[in-house]
Amino acid sequence: MSVIAASETAASRIRADWLGSPALSLAILALAVVQMVCGHLNGDNSWFITFAEKVARGASAYVEVSDPNPPMAFLLYTPAVHAARAFGIGAETATIASVFLLTGLSLWASWRILLAAGAIRAEERGVFGNAALFMLLVAPAFGFAEREHFAVLFVLPLLAAIMARIVAQRGPSLSHVLIAGLCGGLAVCVKPHYALAVVAAAGAAAWRRRSFGVFFAPENLIAAGAFGAYLVAIQIFYPAYFRIALPAALDVYAPARESMTHVVATAPFLFVVAIAAAVAGGLRKLAYDARAAVLLAAALGFLATFVIQAKGWFNHAYPAVALVALAAVALWSGARAQFGEAAARFGRLVALPALACSPFMGAPQMNLPGAEEYPGLTQAVQSVAPARPKIAALAEQLDIGHPLTRRLNGEWVGRQNALWISNCVRQILATQKLDAPAKSRFEAWGAHDRAEFAEDIRAGQPDVLLAETTKLREWAQKSPELADLFAPYSLRGKVGDIEIWTRAAETPGLRKGMSER
Repeated sequence: MSVIAASETAASRIRADWLGSPALSLAILALAVVQMVCGHLNGDNSWFITFAEKVARGASAYVEVSDPNPPMAFLLYTPAVHAARAFGIGAETATIASVFLLTGLSLWASWRILLAAGAIRAEERGVFGNAALFMLLVAPAFGFAEREHFAVLFVLPLLAAIMARIVAQRGPSLSHVLIAGLCGGLAVCVKPHYALAVVAAAGAAAWRRRSFGVFFAPENLIAAGAFGAYLVAIQIFYPAYFRIALPAALDVYAPARESMTHVVATAPFLFVVAIAAAVAGGLRKLAYDARAAVLLAAALGFLATFVIQAKGWFNHAYPAVALVALAAVALWSGARAQFGEAAARFGRLVALPALACSPFMGAPQMNLPGAEEYPGLTQAVQSVAPARPKIAALAEQLDIGHPLTRRLNGEWVGRQNALWISNCVRQILATQKLDAPAKSRFEAWGAHDRAEFAEDIRAGQPDVLLAETTKLREWAQKSPELADLFAPYSLRGKVGDIEIWTRAAETPGLRKGMSER
């Protein structure tokens, strides 16, 4: 071996030792904590925490508070809501803590399954563990604690069991099968189409083992049974979902799609495709690695759900981003001992760049100190609103009112998080060619949305009514259902395009004058 080659090998060994060190583990944990202390949970999380709190206080799910997503969307946050109440802390803090705890449990369970199967070597544990820790706690960025984040944490033990079926002569133990199956079932409960990722991962194992029996492995059957039990539980405990929310989700939310050109041009899609192609090439040119193959297949399954949903949102892409990066690390880690410089080159050109770039797929700038969806809006509303204000928003985007309402310790008025049905109808009518009956059907959904919103405002009488844009407010004032909505309100300010309206009798200055008289 030449001196240069020897020095390169030594440098690679030192780099691998550092990447697998406990010191780096602590640094990753510290970075994850700092990221969440400086940042905040996004609008989706804020809304579902609010949903969970309303249900915990007795509101009827999908009747008094509603959303197109099935119950698991708010049930994920229900334990944190109860823990927050028990310990006297904020629900956001409890949610973040629950994700850290779940990350530890998911990695521990996955680790035990892989170790029992002999699917991971001692010298790999540090590097692979730190990579997983980074992808699960830092890479989610502004998508931290999103439903997609939970889904990845749930699916990892099932993927570990599928890997074990490729590597080991015998399948996982009964306890590992139960854990993997239940966790996989929870992942599918988060979003049913995530079954595509599970099927894709099982397909990778079936292809390697040359047996379709892998699809019917006990853990997969348990996962399917858990999902079936979830559907029954919805019918028993939240029957209004099937009666009210699901028809709206299927008829309006699902058809409101971005073009395929937009979806495939997003940074997360391009990132996943590029890393997946590199991993697929590495599996052929370096060596087959069961872990990389299963993670790659699952990542492509999740990427398919990103394309099928066709919203283009970064949180929808996170599962694919996380698993394809881990697939690259698994291949690099497994090949280092046998392929030396070729594996090191793969690590430098693919695995490490995939890790380094992954957080930028999740809008990390929104977790910078003081970052706000609409800068200045919180302060502007606070300056004209009473303490603990009741807030509503004439808005098509949920992040107008969330997490603003929670920041002000206020109360959200309205069943929905925004006029999402009207937003979807507008998008569908603008982008799709429809016959007269279809157009009438969508217009009826929009009219129903407006009528329900007007009913909520009249019943809840919010102190603050936000309008996403002047154009949207003027449109509302011309709508029969919403024509008199702003009559009791006065325009008190504007932040960007967002108008801030308050009830005259509820402004701090007038309230003070009345008390003095």
